[in-house]
Amino acid sequence: MTEHTPTPWRVQAGSGNSEEAFTITTSDRVIASVAGEGYANRQANAAFIVRAANSHAALVAALRAVEWSNPAHIRCCPSCQRRWDGGHAPDCQLDKALRAAEGE
Repeated sequence: MTEHTPTPWRVQAGSGNSEEAFTITTSDRVIASVAGEGYANRQANAAFIVRAANSHAALVAALRAVEWSNPAHIRCCPSCQRRWDGGHAPDCQLDKALRAAEGE
């Protein structure tokens, strides 16, 4: 699989035309244009995409770091409480979220 464009990404507004799309960029390239209904909605969607992309790697790393080192995971995941082998239960929401975030 090809790697995504490295972060950080940023939102770049158009020329001020209320119909123009917002652009998601890096320092040297355009990644995407965000179109849709309403200026405020386009702006909010572009900001959300950039925030999600820019925080993705740090959030995955933080979740992996606390996955088993923090007993809070065992308390919050009843399925994993029932396991004694230290692995995730098949219906563990943390494991499902991490696998989805990592593209597995």
